[in-house]
Amino acid sequence: MKLFEIKKTAPTWLVMESADGKNVHLEHIEDEIFNKGYLGAQQALNYLNNIRAMFAQGEGTPTKITVKWDGAPAVICGTDPADGKFFVGTKSVFAKNEPKLCKTSKDIRNFYGEQEGLATKLELCLKYLPKLGIGGVLQGDLMFTPGDVTTEAIDGEEYLIFTPNTITYAVPTNSALAKKIAGAKLGIVFHTAYEGPSLPEMRASFGASVAGLNPSKDVWFDDATYKDFTGVASLTPEEDNDIKAVLAAAGQTLRKVNPQKFDIILTNKEFSSYIKPFINNMVRAGEQVGNPIAFLQSFITFYKGKMEAEIAKLKGGPESTAAQARIKKIQDNEQFIEDNSNTLLGILAIYKRIIEAKIMLLQKMQKIESVNTFIKTDNGYRVTAPEGFVAIGHTGAVKLVDRIEFSRQNFSATKAWKKD
Repeated sequence: MKLFEIKKTAPTWLVMESADGKNVHLEHIEDEIFNKGYLGAQQALNYLNNIRAMFAQGEGTPTKITVKWDGAPAVICGTDPADGKFFVGTKSVFAKNEPKLCKTSKDIRNFYGEQEGLATKLELCLKYLPKLGIGGVLQGDLMFTPGDVTTEAIDGEEYLIFTPNTITYAVPTNSALAKKIAGAKLGIVFHTAYEGPSLPEMRASFGASVAGLNPSKDVWFDDATYKDFTGVASLTPEEDNDIKAVLAAAGQTLRKVNPQKFDIILTNKEFSSYIKPFINNMVRAGEQVGNPIAFLQSFITFYKGKMEAEIAKLKGGPESTAAQARIKKIQDNEQFIEDNSNTLLGILAIYKRIIEAKIMLLQKMQKIESVNTFIKTDNGYRVTAPEGFVAIGHTGAVKLVDRIEFSRQNFSATKAWKKD
């Protein structure tokens, strides 16, 4: 029996991409509540239940998990169907007005000449990635290029280390993997494949495989498929029951909320436009979504601050028509929360349960280590978990990330490849 029943429609909620089918952004699974309302909550809970089943002993599901590598920048590369030529680029290769496909060094300098660090990395991609024989189009996260890999001792052991974004990856120098990395000109992890008769018509297919690519000593590459050869990520019966209980509690609360009332969070544009930025603001501060009442009060304070900042910039001052319109928005949002307090408290209770179940699953999934991961601090390195994971369904994916552990650090991280 399913824990949560949903209508038997195509799972379009899984497609966390732009409207034209390109993989430009993955959403946090809990945020599906604010993206899709009642249906998003149902689908998020079903998805978590499927992941639970995958790791439960004796159960199986077609859900696929990939590891979310913390590489940068994102690189899209492959063969352009229009002329059969190899290209590289960032996500801007799919831009509608001016697709930035780089097939020559001149293209790279034309599009990215003012971003020296990025341009240099794309030059290396253009030089070495064609050796892999990519017949289609792939997207991956760049892990290192020459000069990015160094040797360092961590807790008495010598590692090859590279820090493409926020997380530092470390490979013991005496390992076979270290020898491959040391001899490579660049490293990349592919996670998405694109299919279609032309670039504008291509759609993303998550969970790319590198099985058909040509090996090259110049490129260390892998796909992001979650690999557990030891079985240590399997849930014990007790752990499985704990996660089931959290999901069941969330489902029980969800069934008490009227779907039409639930979806009012989508129809109120001021609320829906500011709620995720507010949550991101909490993450930056290292705060969890706690007491729902306090959460709503903090949201109003955040929203008022945004409106007041806009009012302060208006030439006409607080008595102007534009300022009065913003003051009215504040009053309306306060009234909206007061009028719908019971529904909003129920929604936030479900949101918290989804995060709780996600963290419980992450704690098991993070036990698999293929490459050591650290965060560099003023006092050296401290061990951290991988950035997160991507759960893939029939047509798309959502991400599972411990936002307090990783996303908050990522918000304030300095991207070395953007400095130039």
